[in-house]
Amino acid sequence: MKSPALQPLSMAGLQLMTPASSPMGPFFGLPWQQEAIHDNIYTPRKYQVELLEAALDHNTIVCLNTGSGKTFIAVLLTKELAHQIRGDLNPHAKRTVFLVNSANQVAQQVSAVRTHSDLKVGEYSDLEVNASWTKERWSQEFTKHQVLIMTCYVALTVLKNGYLSLSDINLLVFDECHLAILDHPYREIMKLCESCPSCPRILGLTASILNGKCDPEELEEKIQKLERILRSDAETATDLVVLDRYTSQPCEIVVDCGPFTDRSGLYERLLMELEAALDFINDCNVAVHSKERDSTLISKQILSDCRAVLVVLGPWCADKVAGMMVRELQKYIKHEQEELHRKFLLFTDTLLRKIHALCEEYFSPASLDLKYVTPKVMKLLEILRKYKPYERQQFESVEWYNNRNQDNYVSWSDSEDDDDD
Repeated sequence: MKSPALQPLSMAGLQLMTPASSPMGPFFGLPWQQEAIHDNIYTPRKYQVELLEAALDHNTIVCLNTGSGKTFIAVLLTKELAHQIRGDLNPHAKRTVFLVNSANQVAQQVSAVRTHSDLKVGEYSDLEVNASWTKERWSQEFTKHQVLIMTCYVALTVLKNGYLSLSDINLLVFDECHLAILDHPYREIMKLCESCPSCPRILGLTASILNGKCDPEELEEKIQKLERILRSDAETATDLVVLDRYTSQPCEIVVDCGPFTDRSGLYERLLMELEAALDFINDCNVAVHSKERDSTLISKQILSDCRAVLVVLGPWCADKVAGMMVRELQKYIKHEQEELHRKFLLFTDTLLRKIHALCEEYFSPASLDLKYVTPKVMKLLEILRKYKPYERQQFESVEWYNNRNQDNYVSWSDSEDDDDD
């Protein structure tokens, strides 16, 4: 008589092997037989099965930490729905589409699907090449492959040109789905779903459901906005203690870098200039109505950021940041229509150019001078050097930086030709 605990455990497409059900006998799985297990056999963790069941029931946004197996959940869902994609495309079968944000993520997803399933996978990452394909060529791809893994840019082109209809897709997987909050191809694809009578099942994967920072009181609103865009419900594991056992646990150490000592006096001069400029702007009595822009906001932000870089990283880095900010300010100044706003932007631009001029008295902006960076930067360089491949030893010294392509330098010109980038 067989014990109920040793019976096969199954979910429509998911077969978990137990001693009683194993063709290798009841002793299958003992230590000396572990080597016989193929490397593409994985037992889903409890939280993965929990989220898989949610995804089978309704459109779902899976929110899990990096390294917790979100892609594996997507593959399990694909296998559960595999009966819909086996066979020739329409009217007999549909296709599953995995969407990723960048080309280098395509190969990773392709490897996961091929490892954990027997489905035929097509990969499409080059927008220029794929955009030139004809409808006949795409039809051949859809006939040959059951799972299509492509960048969101390729997918948007395919859908807009009518090479593949949303009604021909049974499952649409969005990797890094939080990007849909922005003006992104993910959002454009979801807009196409609004006019589709038979929208596919949606599965979103994200380790960061919020695309950026937000105040605690805005958290619920942000999550609900993403749910509305993807027409899905956000879900995560109910047992977070179990989840923590499987996710990345980084080793954190505190490094004491020591204080920055600048005997040249440049650091104090730059700090005095920036703080005096910030004090001046803060003392300006500018009336701001609720519906008007704050004329000093951009100037305050730029000067505060430059001051923070000076304090944390040192004069050399502050000079580099000042150059980048001047480039950005030129664009603001060029398009600003309000006279008061323009005056504050010009004031900030002048101050940043003064910072650069002061730095030129002490070091050449075109070369890296380690006397003008803080111990924190030096310690960071030491840490990064440990991870540098041995074959790139020529990067060891500052000569590489000092002899690099001149095109990398920041231009301090007022010419509008600089805006062509």
